[in-house]
Amino acid sequence: MNFTYPIKQKKQIKNLMAVYPAESKKRLLLEFGLRTGLRISDILDLKVKDVHKQDFVWVQEKKTKKKKMLYLHPKLRQSIKVYVKSENLKPSDYLFFSEKNPKQAIQRMQAHRIISYAGDMIGVTPLSAHSLRKTFGYWSYKQGVDISLLQTIFQHSSQAVTLRYIGITQESINKVYATVDMGF
Repeated sequence: MNFTYPIKQKKQIKNLMAVYPAESKKRLLLEFGLRTGLRISDILDLKVKDVHKQDFVWVQEKKTKKKKMLYLHPKLRQSIKVYVKSENLKPSDYLFFSEKNPKQAIQRMQAHRIISYAGDMIGVTPLSAHSLRKTFGYWSYKQGVDISLLQTIFQHSSQAVTLRYIGITQESINKVYATVDMGF
């Protein structure tokens, strides 16, 4: 089993998002993972009515069984709107519906193929749904989100677990020691 890492370069994220067309299900799957940090099992369960024209979505996490309210980023809401319109989806449809059986969501393996292929196209391997989740955490942290808040979001037992999870490595720690200037 491969260990997954967050994407730590914004250019790679931009390139990742360019792999699939803007209005496609595949691109929305990538964006949903990057902007929410949800587990793939929770993303695939969503129906159009859960997220379309909504500011918030209620998610019952499959792993923890905990229910949480999740704010949808305005850019994600716009992507959902464009996608739902382009696919002419009904409120009762799965957001990420199966081509073989539109009354069902795509399977985890299909989601993995979509994400992995996009990673291959930009030279980021392995890339998985978990990589997208970790990328959300990494960039949240880099933009100043407190580690204790990320710990809560990810339901981790300690801040140390969260730091390791999002890829804050010894190299990053060393950079702090090398760059902090106290003016003397």
